[in-house]
Amino acid sequence: MLFKKRILIIDSSDSARTILFKELVATLNDVDIIACATAREALTATRRFVFQIITTGLTLPDMDGYEMINQIRQQQKNRDTPIFVVSGDTRTNILDVDSDNTVGAITAYFDKAEGHKALVEFIYNFLARDTSLSARILNVDPSATSAAITNSILDKNNLNYLHVKDGMSALAELQKNPGNGSKCQYDVMITDLTLTREMDGFKLIQSVRNALQLDYLTLPILLMTIEPEGDEQTDFTGIFGAGTNDFITRPVDEDALMERVINLINIKRQHEALQG
Repeated sequence: MLFKKRILIIDSSDSARTILFKELVATLNDVDIIACATAREALTATRRFVFQIITTGLTLPDMDGYEMINQIRQQQKNRDTPIFVVSGDTRTNILDVDSDNTVGAITAYFDKAEGHKALVEFIYNFLARDTSLSARILNVDPSATSAAITNSILDKNNLNYLHVKDGMSALAELQKNPGNGSKCQYDVMITDLTLTREMDGFKLIQSVRNALQLDYLTLPILLMTIEPEGDEQTDFTGIFGAGTNDFITRPVDEDALMERVINLINIKRQHEALQG
């Protein structure tokens, strides 16, 4: 793992939060643990850091737990982070949720009755896969110069990659996928926004999502675009409406690129872990 993993614990109970924090620290000595007692503290943390796992109760002193989760999902850094709700009544909580969006925002419910040690073991097993090993990146970029910069960063960080120059070549490569939408041989696709007149980055991403049926978790996608000039604004609607997980602007900073790539690899690995 190139970037240290972080876990966010959200629990209004001082005793429960302290016990879980201490047990996680004792078990996962290579992971940063941040513990929050309120939704406000948690939202501040999620705006600042990318987390590999977030655990939360639903009864918080300053905000409904479901509302907090929806706000986390609207933030760029943790829109795909696994969120586990720790509750003593999981069946009722699931049935009482009015919004389908809220249900989809929650990765899983964990029964509080199983105890802290069981939760720590679950988290440990969830993080067990080394996401820095055997990661495969598909890099789609028509520019030899910018592709060389990205490829050198991937090389430096020991990530395997294939570089193709256009969207049609990328789709042809992805069609070798044996999983028919349920699996993909690549862990992340990086694509430039400007590819060819026939197929730009948006059209490529839409084809991946719709024609190939590779969703946000099966093939996370990072879009590369240029920094807006003057009065121009970033087209967030176009970027995320096309089906992008995340984006980054050029010129590319190595640390920023790798943070995003590792985060997307984590998303795929964690989805695979949940799928068994």
